[in-house]
Amino acid sequence: MKKGVERIDDTRLRVPVGYQSGMNVEGIIFIDRELEGHLEEQAITQVANVATLPGILKASLAMPDIHTGYGFAIGGVAAFDISRGIVSPGGVGYDIN
Repeated sequence: MKKGVERIDDTRLRVPVGYQSGMNVEGIIFIDRELEGHLEEQAITQVANVATLPGILKASLAMPDIHTGYGFAIGGVAAFDISRGIVSPGGVGYDIN
């Protein structure tokens, strides 16, 4: 397991607030122990980066297909408060239009 990342249960990892400076919420990665062995450190960093964005709600999430993207990790999911948050094209992808 990557340093600072905690296993919650058989299907989830937690990237705790404080893993990276400025995180507003924790990160949750939905991934089992087998796929965890393929987890890219940069993708974890991207989950933490998303957790620093203004207006993020609850958690920065990543699905089991997580891998490094341009801003958000591929497989990343986040919801933002419309009155104080952001809209990010990186969250939906540039490469597939």
